Amino acid sequence: MASDIIKMDVLNESEIDEPLDAQIREFLCRLFPNWESVFKTRRAWHDAPPVFTAIARDERGDIAGHVAVVERTITTNWNFRYLVASVQGVSVDEPYRKTGLSVRLLNVALDEARKRKYPFAILFCREPLVHFYERNGWKLPDDSMIMWRDRELPIHMQSNCPMYRELTDEPFPEGPIDVHNPL
Repeated sequence: MASDIIKMDVLNESEIDEPLDAQIREFLCRLFPNWESVFKTRRAWHDAPPVFTAIARDERGDIAGHVAVVERTITTNWNFRYLVASVQGVSVDEPYRKTGLSVRLLNVALDEARKRKYPFAILFCREPLVHFYERNGWKLPDDSMIMWRDRELPIHMQSNCPMYRELTDEPFPEGPIDVHNPL
């Protein structure tokens, strides 16, 4: 089935027109039914739209896989700030699962993040997916990583396993990490 994927694209938000936006949202509603109320109107979790999206399409032009990247700021105990690539919506349609498509899409998205000079990528996943991400170079932080809506209100994540990936030679910061929309 993976050979049926004939096109992989990385698209900036400005390149996603209304029909493609609707097609991506329909795909996300189908693959994330618990988030259908969000994806019916937008492709953004927690009010943070993607800066770019990697999509795979089959020979008919239907979406077979998706990875979105949101720009976020992480801060440390020492008040260091980093703009990072926050990966979200990693999804592959049923016929293309276990074909390597999710790894290929993640690699395309991470290559684009490196080109854009993000030092790190982060994501939040469910526990059963941790092994998959670890096999592909992602790491669990040694300390907490919490996403904040604002300075006083943490976001309660349904995905409880934060992970990171270094995109340069710079080591990921030690200690607790706070994740925000860009500051």
